[in-house]
Amino acid sequence: MQNMRHSLKYLSLSLLLISQISFAASTPIILEIKDKTINVDGKSKVVYTIEQPDGTWGYYGTKGQDFNVIVKNETDVPTGIHWHGLILPNAMDGVPGVTQAAILPGGEYHYEYPLVQAGTYWMHSHMGLQIQDLMEAPFIISDPNDPYNKDQQVVIMFQDFTFKNPETVFKDLQSGTAMAGMNNMSGDMQNMNAMSQDHSSMQNMNMSSSSMNMDDSKPDLNDVQYDAFLTNYQTLQNPEIVKVQASKTVRLRFIDGSAGSNYWINLGGLTGEAIAFDGENIKPLSGKTFQLALGQRIDILVTIPKSGGAFPILGQVEGLTQQTGLILVTPGATVPKISETAQNAVPALNYQQELKMKSENPLPSKPIQQVVTLNLSGNMQKYIWMINGQAWPNVTPIQLKEGERVEFIFNNESNMAHPMHLHGHFFELVGINQKSITDGALHDTILVLPHTQVKVIFDADYSGKWMLHCHMAYHQEAGMMTIVEINPVTQ
Repeated sequence: MQNMRHSLKYLSLSLLLISQISFAASTPIILEIKDKTINVDGKSKVVYTIEQPDGTWGYYGTKGQDFNVIVKNETDVPTGIHWHGLILPNAMDGVPGVTQAAILPGGEYHYEYPLVQAGTYWMHSHMGLQIQDLMEAPFIISDPNDPYNKDQQVVIMFQDFTFKNPETVFKDLQSGTAMAGMNNMSGDMQNMNAMSQDHSSMQNMNMSSSSMNMDDSKPDLNDVQYDAFLTNYQTLQNPEIVKVQASKTVRLRFIDGSAGSNYWINLGGLTGEAIAFDGENIKPLSGKTFQLALGQRIDILVTIPKSGGAFPILGQVEGLTQQTGLILVTPGATVPKISETAQNAVPALNYQQELKMKSENPLPSKPIQQVVTLNLSGNMQKYIWMINGQAWPNVTPIQLKEGERVEFIFNNESNMAHPMHLHGHFFELVGINQKSITDGALHDTILVLPHTQVKVIFDADYSGKWMLHCHMAYHQEAGMMTIVEINPVTQ
């Protein structure tokens, strides 16, 4: 029954792709890509946002509805919006130069497809480095049959921020000037391994631990020295304050919308229960800290104590002391001041959480029909990042047949972790290094740690040209991107 439910979940989209049916709603919703001026620690900068005319940030829909949206570009730059994690027709994927033309300044693009999923997703520019200037927004799809549907929902998007022009940052990386004070690409793997210990000992906001000592400047973790880290466009100097009720359950929908940063989620005095990852349900996983890499999402339930109070929810940047977040507050509670800098740096992300997470709806058993090895490599001095020795756009597309069960083997040959994202599909984690994993969590983005191997399987169910790339924006811009071309089966 479980596998049958999983197959039926996507039946409506399969029928759409076969018959090319057009779904239409009476009135399209408008999403405006526009400039947004934000204040970061006393200094302003114009960035981007994606809003509806009434000011709603992003899109909130319901499973089973049609997504009928006109995206209007009110900026002075051409762009295109990708719907991250969504199962959708290839022509709607939002990649300029691959699935559509760029949306020019003053132009618009009409997207239509059925919402066959429920969960936490997001939308973002898929052009150049616009994601670094925050051209992004949440994409939340509710399920009327979800038992947690009536709980309060809070979106928490982590964002890294620089006052510099992202293109300048990229040029500095290419020239090596952005790496001043950092070690070279060879790194200190002994220190890296020490930092990769299980992070479950972090129990409070200060998190003092002698085992977390590290050099913040390690290039293995952070290419870019950011000016600040934000949550929903705000720093901890002026955090978002979310009103909650004592004894009530709150669903925290975390999104890592950063261009180059991974995070440890720290719930402070609360204990959470993770129930979904990358939009797909997992068996409940309890904890006070959780890991979240670039492009990934995690849904965590927290219950506010009967006594009420104020509860900071933090994202602590991998390898640094810097942190961001927001504060949940019950009526009458005093809002605390939280520093943007923690007492101690937090370590690198590791595989402990991946090994614990189990899917509620694993893929049905099926023979693997094609195995594709993907070697991830880079040259830090030239700042070129590659898949199988090729850098975008000079790539040979990976050829698959529609309906095949495929295994991807990611071999990370570099000293940096790479969050690998496949468009238009989700995949199941089946192995890390030499360890096989049963009923691993479903992902659309998987973090592949330095000098490790990760195996995933998926069904190539949807034809077209789909992007596969590292979600670290500067790695993607430097070439770590390719095309997975799924060819329809001819009768």
